[in-house]
Amino acid sequence: MTLSQWPVTFRPLGRTDFMLLERWLREPHVLAWWREALDRAGLETKYGPRIDGGEPTHVFMIEYQSRPVGWIQWYRWADYAAHARQLGAAADEAGVDLAIGDPRMIGIGLGPIVIAEFVRRVVFADPAVNGVVSDPEVLNVRSCRAFEKAGFRSSEAIVLEGETDARVIVRLNRTGTMTVP
Repeated sequence: MTLSQWPVTFRPLGRTDFMLLERWLREPHVLAWWREALDRAGLETKYGPRIDGGEPTHVFMIEYQSRPVGWIQWYRWADYAAHARQLGAAADEAGVDLAIGDPRMIGIGLGPIVIAEFVRRVVFADPAVNGVVSDPEVLNVRSCRAFEKAGFRSSEAIVLEGETDARVIVRLNRTGTMTVP
């Protein structure tokens, strides 16, 4: 499959998306990195408060060609100070996490487009956010490469407190260029 010029869109995650999210979290290409094969109750526990606005993480469905293909979330590092300190993220920076759930959409170049568009249209729509700092696992080469293609610059790799797998810190300043090949 190749990408057409069809736009990528984002809509807030809703409880009606849980069935699809549950299926995606069991896909081998997602489970390898998210490690959360949540059932419906687990999804409600984790994502319900985010949907209701009780947690400061904002979760969206990624849609391509008018159909859901994954999910993406963003948050202000000021709300997750302990994790931010480990990454060297400032209070005026945000974090982004995503997964392309639909296995047919993997490896066709959608990730960089999603990241670039989401940061430009959603995260940087908040004028208080001056940069984005994320931390994909070093071994998740596909994710690391997607951030780089979206204009992020990689820095050192670290192991977070309580984890064993190294993560690479990727950064994009508001003034940075975000070109997607």
